[in-house]
Formats: sequence, C-alpha cells, structure tokens
Amino acid sequence: MKKAYYIAVIIALCSTFARPTEAQKQETRFSFAGADAGGNVYEMKPDGTFESVSNLSIAGMKITSKLTGKITDGLLTEYELEQTQAGVSGKVSARAGKLKAEAAGNKKEQDYKPGKVLFANFHPALSATLAKAFSVSAADSQRIELMIVDGGIFISIDLVKRPAKTVEVAGVKHVVQVFQARFPSVDMEIYVDDSGRTVAWNVPTQTLKAIVPGFEDLVVDPTTKMPELSQPTFKTKTEKSVKIKMRDSTELTADIARPDGIEKYPAILIRTPYGRGGQMASGDWWAKRGYVLIAQDCRGRGDSAGEWEPFVHERTDGYDTIDWISKQPWSNGSVGMIGGSYVGWVQWWAAVECHPALKCIVPQVSPPDPFFNVPIDHGIPFLYGGVWWAAVVKDKGPLTALPKLKNLEGFKQLPISKVDDAVLGADIPFVDRWWQKDTAASFGPANFSSDLKKVKIPALHISGWWDGDGIGTKMNWAAMRALGRTNQWLIYGPWTHAFNTTSRLGDTDYGPNAIMELESVYLRWFDTWLKGKQVGLEKMPKARVFVTGANEWRDLNGWPDSRSTEKKFYLSTTGPANGPESAGKLTETPPASPQEPDRYTYNPAHATIPKELTNQDPGEASTVVKLDPHDQSSLFYRTASLEKPIAMGGPIAIDLYISTSAVDTDFYGTVVDVDEKGEIRAIGRPGKIRAKYFKSFDKPELLKPGRIYKLTLAHWDTAHQFMKGHRIGLLVSSDGFPVYARNLGTGESSATGTRMVAQHETIYHDSKHPSALRFRVLPSP
Repeated sequence: MKKAYYIAVIIALCSTFARPTEAQKQETRFSFAGADAGGNVYEMKPDGTFESVSNLSIAGMKITSKLTGKITDGLLTEYELEQTQAGVSGKVSARAGKLKAEAAGNKKEQDYKPGKVLFANFHPALSATLAKAFSVSAADSQRIELMIVDGGIFISIDLVKRPAKTVEVAGVKHVVQVFQARFPSVDMEIYVDDSGRTVAWNVPTQTLKAIVPGFEDLVVDPTTKMPELSQPTFKTKTEKSVKIKMRDSTELTADIARPDGIEKYPAILIRTPYGRGGQMASGDWWAKRGYVLIAQDCRGRGDSAGEWEPFVHERTDGYDTIDWISKQPWSNGSVGMIGGSYVGWVQWWAAVECHPALKCIVPQVSPPDPFFNVPIDHGIPFLYGGVWWAAVVKDKGPLTALPKLKNLEGFKQLPISKVDDAVLGADIPFVDRWWQKDTAASFGPANFSSDLKKVKIPALHISGWWDGDGIGTKMNWAAMRALGRTNQWLIYGPWTHAFNTTSRLGDTDYGPNAIMELESVYLRWFDTWLKGKQVGLEKMPKARVFVTGANEWRDLNGWPDSRSTEKKFYLSTTGPANGPESAGKLTETPPASPQEPDRYTYNPAHATIPKELTNQDPGEASTVVKLDPHDQSSLFYRTASLEKPIAMGGPIAIDLYISTSAVDTDFYGTVVDVDEKGEIRAIGRPGKIRAKYFKSFDKPELLKPGRIYKLTLAHWDTAHQFMKGHRIGLLVSSDGFPVYARNLGTGESSATGTRMVAQHETIYHDSKHPSALRFRVLPSP
C-alpha cells in the first residue's frame, strides 16, 4: 500500500558544464510541504572537479548525500557518491572504466560508460545542462537520454519546454527557462536562469521544492494566489508524542501541529499504520492556515501501545480519538480526516461510528469491506497484495522503504497459508487468519458498508484507474450515492495507488496534463466544511474524471453522469473464441439463433510467475496484452471496427452464463482496446468472482458440475475513449495467479487446500443465455 507523503526518490539531473575560470559556489534550499527541509551546497572548480553536498530531513527521514566528480570534455569521467538515507548507507564510485556499487551489504561491479546527461539524487545545481541538451529548433517535447549516476545505467525521459518566466532578484531581472521532466514514476519542473544555473526545482505531487535564495517567486504555493482560501498568517507550534487514551485505557501516540494562540480551531486528523512522522511534514502548512493537524500511530504501530491487528480496532479507536480532539481547549468541535490507502480506510471506519464532531472526510485510494478487495477480492484471496502489504506492516517501526519481494516462486506454495513463510521467510499470523475467512461477514467489525446508511457527512473520493484498491472507491461512492447523499465529490485520474504522482503507466503515456493540483482542492474542502467559509466549492464538478484514449479531463454531474446512456454488447461467436485467432464477437444485438458455447480449460497446476512481476520495474510496465497462440485457456471477444469514437464510462459489468466441470472455479473479465493493427491494451483492472458466491458472499454454495449459472463480474471503474477504427474487446479467463490465489477446483478451504483439479469452463451466449458487456457511454465534452 502507499505510504502518504512517502518520497521514493527526489529527481535531479546534470550534464555538460562550461568549465569556469574560477571556482563557482551555489547554495540551494529544500522545502517539503511548505516547511524547510535542508539544503545543498555545490562547488565547481576550474579544473572540472566538483563537490555537491546535501543534508535534508524529509518526512522525519534524515538524508545526507555527497557527490564528487570530474567533468572532462563534457563527460562525467569519474565520480563518487556516498549517501545515507534513514540510517541505510550506500556508495557508488566510477573511475578507470569501472563502476562499483555497495548498498545494504550488496556489492556489484560493472563496466562504466561516462555519461553526458546525468541523473543524481539531491543535487539540484547539476541539472542546469538539461537546457543545453534541449534542441531549440526541435519540438517543444523531446526525448532525452540520461545516465542515472546512482547506478550507472541509462534511461530516457521526455523533456517538455514550458513558457519562460521573468523574475527580479536583487534588482536584476532574470529570464528563466522552465522544463517539465517526465520520468517513468514522477514528473518535475526544472528552472534554469539566463546564466545557465539551476535556480529551482518543483515536484508538485510530492510537495517538494528546491530553490536558490532570491528565486522564491518562481515556485509559489498556488493556494496563496486564491485569496478566498485560508492564508498562511498564523504562527505555529508543534507538540510531540502526545498520548491519547482509548476506552480500554490503551494509549495511542500522536504529534500535533497547531496555531500558536488561544483561539479555538478546526482539526484535521490523520490515523496511520505507517509512521506519524511522515504525515507531520504538512503540519506546519495547515497550522499556518488556522488548522490543527493531528497525526496518530494506529494501535500497535509506531509509538502507540496495544496489539496490531489490521482492521479490527479502527472503528472504536477512530471514534475515541475524535472524541478526545473535540474536548481539547484548542478545538472548535469540528474535525475532518484525510489520507490514502489504509489511511483512507480508517476514515470510513470512523465515519460509521458517527461522532458528531466528524464533519467531513477525504478518503484517497481507500479500500471497501475487506472481502471485496484486500485481503480478499470478491471471494478470491488477493495473494500477492496481501503478502506484500504484510511485508510493509509486519514490523512495528515506521515505514522507510517499500519492500521488494524476492522469492516469488514461493507464491506457488500450498496451502496458501504457507506462502508468507516461503516469500517473506516468516509466518505472519494475521495473514493466516485472513485466508481462513470464507464469508464477507466473517470480517466482523472490519466491515462498514452495511453501516454507511448512518453516514451523512460530505466525502471527497479520490482514486485512479490503475489503483490496486480502486474497487473501494467504486463501491464506497456507489453506496453513498444510492443512499441519496448529494454531498459527495469524486476525482478519478489515470493513476496507480500512488495517485497523482505520474502521468504514465509504463509504456502508456497519458500526457503531461494528467497530474492535478490538489492542494487548493483540499484547502477549499476543509475551509467549506470545517470553517463554514464560502469558497466556491459548489462550483467544483461532482465528478472529475480523466478519459484515457482522448487523454483529457472531463467534468461530470455524477458517476455515472445523468446524461450518460447505457450500452450493451452481447457475446457471440462464429467459431472458437480462444487465443489470438478468436472468432469471438461483441455485437449490439443478442444472438437470434442457438450458438455453440465457448470452452477452455484452466489447470491450476500449470502456474507460472510472469517475468514482469519478477522484474518489478515500473519503467518496464506495459498495458499491452499479448495472447499466446499456444495457450487456449482464455476467451477473446471484440466488436467490429468502430465507425465513430465511443467514450466508455462506469459502472462496467460483465454478465456471464457459465458451467464448469468443477465444484468451484474463478472468472476474470477484462475490457481492452484493440487498435487498427490488432494490438491489445488493457484500459483498467478486471472484474472477478469466485463462482461459489454466485448467490451471496455470505452463503457460498458449491456448484453442480454441468449446471448453468449466471455470474456478474463488477469490472473496476475506468473512463476510456475508443477511437474510430478501434475495437472494444473483452478477455475472459479463470487465472489471476500470482496476483490472486489459484482456485484449486475442489471446494476445499483456501487456507488449507492442496489438492488440485483441472476446470473445464463453458461460456454460453444465446437467446436464453445472453452473456454481455454493459457500460455507460459518457456525454460529449
């Protein structure tokens, strides 16, 4: 899961330098979430040698980085980088054609190729020559190759030229070039002045800035240009390690940032299992604007007492914490909550407890009830996600780095209660308990959906089409709208779980405008509901979604938009629908005559680990789906070439009439875009279901082999425009391993089952069994 405000890397670039005639020295100051975060001092000498030293504190994490090297004829001929981050040290050195790297006890050596355009962490002065690498006679967006100094490897980025800015420093006007550097996992802005110096960085999605003193006007907090919003006029104070007693006398630990005064203020609460220190990075920003920010370690996490058992205590602990806040002398009795992933989950758990002081929430990338996403997704154990997240939270200390799973072959272990032992090298008891739950109700107090009828407060839902918890936003939003709650707002971007951080998914580029400015949205939200200010929130669209394919934002009056229309395509075939040569079709009218059903076999014994999962490199990710002509274990249906574009929106559902040879099996349905050349690309995450839950997720019933059942798969939300000449496609399979656990086909418990049988699946599509894909057609912009 994503750690809110987690900084995976800070982007810096460097390249060719004009050799100075005397030593040049430059200071740069870093800020994070509006607060000072440290600085960098860079010095380059006439002989081409340079030294760059940075000392930072970001989200409670201490970072020191020292880079020395030599530029000869525009090439980095030798260098040494020493860095310590969160107590972990590493060193990289290159000279005489060899590069050596050492980190966390691991060593490597390789040939070294001197780079001309370079990437290094925490050293902004070196990025000035991006401007020199950019050809003024070419397009405003150019592909630039650079070397990552931290590893001595080369990657390519897109560099986009933005309008220049003019700024006056000490009475002298400077014309500053502005570039947007688009890396695989983050976008950033780089500012280079007319003397060739890097004078500022801005990484908006990480609230990180680096600015040479005097050039602060280049990168201004956008909320300060909106006078209707609360402005940073308050002096602030911070209280550390405040103990908050729960009803069972367990004390949870929090840090508090608040205005330094005797007035009463509204509060914003963040409850996290990932370490409260990271959340406090924004404390000063909020306190300056008249808010009290409280970041609290969840029970059994960080410095909080008690036993850590995911999900179980969050309802009552959330209520008790809000109650404590409402009684403090600095509280005006109004509390809001914000945060992503588990930090979004805790908001829903608190909301259904209905403390009167809780006035609004901002659940970002938040899951639904645990049986419908994490750790189980519509009855299917979310194997990879569950084990990976267990690696994140199994130890009590704060999160300093996201884990990278190594022994992926361990996912083949049976029963699945042994997978955590095999992959992580340790047994995680709460993971074993997850796999033992075979009904939605078995999660008990971790469920909240049945109590949403009690929730009447406003919620701002935020997620992405590729968010691994995106089904939560879909379900939570739909539930609140079905209850008639009109005080709900929704933002969906083309993002992963690390929402609003990148405009790409591997080789799929959604364009530089896919990133939103959200700070003013949050401030406008809390100003409205916690301070009662009239700041124009009513002008914000109820749903703002990014339409991939068209690569544009659209403002809608809801999700679905009331102007959208339902569209249905029926499954049909003129022959076998297996593999890339499939004769499967999607037609606007149901088959009028009987059709032979489609068949395939799923054998859980034939389990493989995809290479892409082994690499775990986001830069190598792809949305391309390649069908193996030798693999007949899936079905593929597609429309005729579209005569005009179709913008698909949610909710998206797949109705399948099925039979199977087994007493249980799984089905996955994925909507894809097929271009004129036949290339297939996924546009969102698949719908899925474990078949024994065809009646109810609380009353599983094993299937009768050969009997026909109707299943409905809830495809995850997406908005995508299929262009003229493209085809809408649908993939149907029974295999989600290793992301999801295999269905062994025997009906045994997921936690203890080891015996496997092949499952012979049949999909029907005729007048009596109209299997179909259903979605909404979005209104024109």
